[in-house]
Amino acid sequence: MASPPNDQDVQLTFLTTGTVRIRPSMQSQPANQPAIFRRIRSLCDRKWTQPLPVGVFLLRHPEGNFLFDTGQSPCCNNSGYFPRLAFFNGLLSEFTLEHKDGVVEQLRGLGVEPTDLKGIILSHLHNDHAGGLEDLLNEAPNLPVFISREHWKAFGEHPYFASMEGATPNHWPRGFTPKIVDLEDKPLGPWKQSFPVTDDGKIVIVDTSGHVPGHIGLVIYSRGNNGGNQTTYFLPGDATYGLDCLDKEEPDGINDDPMRALATLKTIKQFARETEVVILPSHDPSTPRLLADRVVYRPSDP
Repeated sequence: MASPPNDQDVQLTFLTTGTVRIRPSMQSQPANQPAIFRRIRSLCDRKWTQPLPVGVFLLRHPEGNFLFDTGQSPCCNNSGYFPRLAFFNGLLSEFTLEHKDGVVEQLRGLGVEPTDLKGIILSHLHNDHAGGLEDLLNEAPNLPVFISREHWKAFGEHPYFASMEGATPNHWPRGFTPKIVDLEDKPLGPWKQSFPVTDDGKIVIVDTSGHVPGHIGLVIYSRGNNGGNQTTYFLPGDATYGLDCLDKEEPDGINDDPMRALATLKTIKQFARETEVVILPSHDPSTPRLLADRVVYRPSDP
């Protein structure tokens, strides 16, 4: 798929809805172990990572403003917030955030109201990526929310399973009906299918499954926040927790399909070999610098 012309621009802003510490074994592990053993290793890990950002991206596009993910809810540390089936949530993650860190408050700090948004694109429904959904849709109930069909079938249609897997369906709006994304036969780099969100093809969804079924990432074509030459950005969501994990080709330790997650990492690296791309993981402390300096990712072999 050819890069779009430079007649319009997309601006990216990285917001952090607080921070999270997770178990190092949850962050990355070699993929050559069965999923159950990798999860047990994560649950038995007693160490913590440094605080990691809980990232959200505001995409300012000529067609309107979009959000990629909604971050964590400021209410997440309140008693009873998580569903009863979220047995292991406190063992694997520790969130630090205040009311001012919520996505609605942060958007308003930028002069953007929820009703100013054209849509929300969710990489997946885990609580730290969809936690702000409740507050946003309370303010803008008709706001379209894009979710892949595979992910909605796995999580949206099975709320009990979703609860055990780290989602908070108890905080989804009543009658929540997202805009289902079906990938189309429109090749983009190593991906055989994609889904253009905008008419000009500058914001494009691709499949990054593995962390969860139907996880999606974004390819964005922009001149960057400072103008100038066109830059290609890639937002992987939780397909990788950081560029170091991507280099090592080690997916997270709690997914149920490590080999599919590994294939996604290899696809992302192949895209980076074919295209100069700035990769911006949602939980990488380096992401603000990578975005500000438009640092191109140079893949290395594990």
